[in-house]
Amino acid sequence: MKVITTREIQNDTKTYFELAEKERIAVKRGGKFVNLMISKDPNEIFVSENWVYEFFQIPAEYRCNPFDISPSGDLFWADTRNVKQLEDVIKVSEMTIGTKLKKEDQKKFLDIE
Repeated sequence: MKVITTREIQNDTKTYFELAEKERIAVKRGGKFVNLMISKDPNEIFVSENWVYEFFQIPAEYRCNPFDISPSGDLFWADTRNVKQLEDVIKVSEMTIGTKLKKEDQKKFLDIE
């Protein structure tokens, strides 16, 4: 893997894009890295080894594809128990009848003069 600076990629972008087809390139930007990934499909999803490790920490019977629910692939959505719990909360909130407070009652509730 080759780590370069933002100045290097700015000065010689074409070279680093071509090099990214042969090896991993990471651009260091402050305390973070931007990885250059080559793909023929802009919708292709890339995950890290840590993501895979944490995914397999979820018991098999509760695993699902989080990308079906969230484009980010957040592992919260990979656990069907989390998804079910959220669906239950949404159902309850839809069944609960709320009351809209009048302006004067809002001020009393929020203790605003």
